[in-house]
Amino acid sequence: MVIEYHEAAFNHHVSEADIEWALATQFYEKPAADGSFLAIGFNRAGNPLEVAFRELDDRTLFVFHAMPCRQQWLDEANTRKKHGQKTD
Repeated sequence: MVIEYHEAAFNHHVSEADIEWALATQFYEKPAADGSFLAIGFNRAGNPLEVAFRELDDRTLFVFHAMPCRQQWLDEANTRKKHGQKTD
């Protein structure tokens, strides 16, 4: 998989390595109405990150947002798991 980045993906000082690790370890993914996705995974230190991306094609992701995960997304992911809904 190829990952391309918008400069805004680094506004919250998250490194490429941590973004890639979060995508590889994601445990929650939510599609948005505009065709993008929000994923929650872990950085290399084990802290949850939220990463927003678009699929450009079958092999390319375009990441445009990454930051420490906000509580609202962790709560949603946990709620979906408790109710047996698919989270990835």
